[in-house]
Formats: sequence, structure tokens, C-alpha cells
Amino acid sequence: MHTMSDNFGNTRTKVAQFFYSRLQKNVKQTKINNFKFENVKSIGIIFDGKSKDINSLINTISTEFKSKSGVISIYELAYNVDDAQRPDQIGIPIVFFTDKDLNWYGKPKFKDVENFIDTPFDLLINLASNDSWAIKFCTMLSKAKFKVGKLEENIDVYDFMIDTSKDTSTSNFHKLILDYLRIINSNTQ
Repeated sequence: MHTMSDNFGNTRTKVAQFFYSRLQKNVKQTKINNFKFENVKSIGIIFDGKSKDINSLINTISTEFKSKSGVISIYELAYNVDDAQRPDQIGIPIVFFTDKDLNWYGKPKFKDVENFIDTPFDLLINLASNDSWAIKFCTMLSKAKFKVGKLEENIDVYDFMIDTSKDTSTSNFHKLILDYLRIINSNTQ
């Protein structure tokens, strides 16, 4: 038996899919051979705030990129985090947002999120493992020069997608990101 809220949720999802597909047509992708790892000076990281061990993962990413490629700035965007769950970060600027910061079909309407989206990061890494429309909109609308994320069906906003179907853990995704970016870098020098 379907309830009224089920019908509203289905309608909301269909409307989100409609707007997402229309916006997706305008997304420009960077060719992988135009990406130079040594030129990365700013990184944006999007993640689901409910992910386990996300603090240590972001700390590892930060240390790795800052020490090996001279990254100057890293910024984070965390979805699905309430005040009680906000992680204790290591001096990395972070924007938190929740469902209260979304319009009715899932697109973020919070000014700090819009500022993150408008920042032309050299590299954007989507670490989220869920299929949240909020995270999809943020990734798609981002002005980042090169976007990396997990391989998803019917999602064509990334410049580089990583298949994690054999091991879906976030730590495996992080390892694969670093491995593939190093390979890309060595092939473009």
C-alpha cells in the first residue's frame, strides 16, 4: 500500500531527475590528457557526513596532496551533517549542509554551498557513496576544472570515474583515486 508521502517522494525524485538531466546537458568535461597533477593547487572534497572514518580519510588526502603535489588549499563540503555530528577538522575550511538547505527537489539553496560550487577548484573529489540528489547537484554544478567520482549509471558529470564495484569501501575509493591520479600524471608529463 502506497502512502501519500511515498507518492510525494516519488514525484520529488522524478522532478529532481528532470532538472538534473536538463542541467547535465550543459556540463563541460575536461579531457584527461589536459589534466596535469603537478598543476593542482586547490582541491574541493564533497562527502556524506554520515560516512564512517571520514575524518581520517580527509586527513590522509590532505597530507598526501599537500606533501606530494604542493596543493595550497583544500576545502570541504559535507552533506547530511547536523550540529551534533560535525567532525573536528584539521584546519580545513568546511561547509556543512542538510536537507533544510535544499529546495523541494533536492538542489542546494544555501549561500555557502553556492560559494563552494562557484569556486574553480583544480580538482574536485566526490567521496560520497550515496545517491543523494544534493550531492549530485553540487558535483554537477561545480566550476571545478577536473572532477573525479565513483562510476555511476546515467551520471555523466565527471572527467574521470572510478569503478568501485568490487570493493565499495570509501578507503578503497581513496586508494584508487590516488593511484589513478598518479598514473594520469605520469602519462601526461
